[in-house]
Amino acid sequence: MRDEIRTRHGEKIVELRRSIHREPELGFDTEKTARKVMAALDGLPLEIETGVAKNGLVARLRGARSGPAVGLRADMDALPIREETGLPFASEVPGKMHACGHDGHTSMLVGAAHALCGLRERLRGEVRFLFQPAEEGEGGGRVMVEEGALDGLSAVFALHLWPDLPLGTVATKPGPIMAAADGFELRVRGRGGHGAMPHETVDPVVISAQIVSALQTLVSRETDPADSVVVTVGKIHAGTAFNVIPQEARLGGTVRTLADETRRRIPRRIEELVRGVAAGLGGDAGLEYELSYPVTVNDPEAAARTLRVAGELFGEKRVIEAERPSMGAEDFAFMLQKVPGAYVWLGIRDEKHTSSVHTPTFDFDESVLFEGSALLAALALDRLS
Repeated sequence: MRDEIRTRHGEKIVELRRSIHREPELGFDTEKTARKVMAALDGLPLEIETGVAKNGLVARLRGARSGPAVGLRADMDALPIREETGLPFASEVPGKMHACGHDGHTSMLVGAAHALCGLRERLRGEVRFLFQPAEEGEGGGRVMVEEGALDGLSAVFALHLWPDLPLGTVATKPGPIMAAADGFELRVRGRGGHGAMPHETVDPVVISAQIVSALQTLVSRETDPADSVVVTVGKIHAGTAFNVIPQEARLGGTVRTLADETRRRIPRRIEELVRGVAAGLGGDAGLEYELSYPVTVNDPEAAARTLRVAGELFGEKRVIEAERPSMGAEDFAFMLQKVPGAYVWLGIRDEKHTSSVHTPTFDFDESVLFEGSALLAALALDRLS
C-alpha cells in the first residue's frame, strides 16, 4: 500500500505538506489550511462537513456495505515560532511555523483518504477523517468531541511524527502514552523599595527564587519515584529597573502527571507550599491553576491491533511497543475519553533530521508521509474490510 500511495498520490501529498508549511496558522484560525485540505479532497466520494470546531473538517467515507465507523484524526495548527530551517518552502508568515509536524499529519490523512476511497468496495462501514484545529494548547480535540464529531465511532486513531524514534519506526503502547498537562500562574507580593536598601523591603524576586526551588520538592520528596511528575516554571516577570525592588513578581509554569490521584494532589500542594514560603519571608502569594489536557490513554486492544497492523505493513523489525509514556501532552486525549483507540508515534530521526519538536529547525524526511498515509489507511481497513 505504501508504494501505491507514493506512486498514485505522492506528489499531491508532498505538495499539500509544503503548501501548508508555507502558510502556518495558529489555534482555531486554520481557515486557509482547511481550504487547502478541501481542495486536496476534491473529487473523492466523501461527505464533508466544514466549520467543526470553527475551522475543522469532518469527511465521511461510506463503505459499500454497512458496519462500524472508524475515526482517523490529524491536527492542523502551527506554533508561534520563527522558522530557521532554510527550506525552500519555509514559513512565509513571520513568527509562525509548523514545528511539530502537523503539516505532515494533515497531509498523511489526506493521503489515507485517497487510498481508502480507492478501496471503498472493500469497506464494511464508515471511515471518518477528522481534520482538527487548535491542538497546541487550545483544546480543539475537546471542542470536536463536544460538537459531536466522534459520535457513533467504534474506534479512533492518530499518528504523530516522533523525532525520538528512527525514521520509519512505529511505536505505541497500551494505557497512558502521553501525560496530562495543566498550567499555573503565581502572583508573589512583597514591599518594593530601593535596591540599595533591601532591609526596608520584602523582595518578591527573592521569594520567587525560593518558590521555584521549593516546587521541585513536590517531585523529589512527595511523589513516589515510580510515578512520573514534572513541575516546570517557564516564565518569571518582575521589576522595571535594575536598582528597584518591585512590589510583585509573576510566575507561570506547567505540571505534567500520569496518575489521576497525583493530578488532584499537586494543585493543593502548590498552593500550600507557595503561600508558606511567601509568608515565611514576609510576603504573600496567590495561585491560579488550570486543568488542561488529560492523560492520553490508549485502549489495550486498539494498541495491540496497531502494533500488529504496523508489523504486517512494515515488518516486525520496525515496530516496537513503547516502554514508557512521554511527559508531553496531546488533546487527542479528549477523543480517547470518548472512543477507544490508539495514539501512535512514527519515527523521523535520521542523520539529517535531529531537531526536536517545537524548535525553529524542526523538519523531517518527506518519505515518511507515504508510510504514515499507509498506516492510517491500514488501521481503518483492519477494522472494516
